[in-house]
Amino acid sequence: MKRLYFLLAGGFILTLATAGCQQGPKPMDAAAMAVKADSVARSQMQAVAETAMSECANNEAIMVQMKADSLYNSAVEAMSAKK
Repeated sequence: MKRLYFLLAGGFILTLATAGCQQGPKPMDAAAMAVKADSVARSQMQAVAETAMSECANNEAIMVQMKADSLYNSAVEAMSAKK
């Protein structure tokens, strides 16, 4: 008897699963499509802006390090010339 209940329950779940898979996606109206497009565009623009800011900060750090190295090297050369 238990087996019969399990088989019936399994068959019912299988039926629900296949019925759910056969339904296509719900069509979106123009307003919903516009909202989704805006959301996707906003997230992509945010990602591009974050990447650009990261690259800018990295380039700025490189330039500052180069300037600091240049100032240090000239100070070392000036000190060695005084000796």
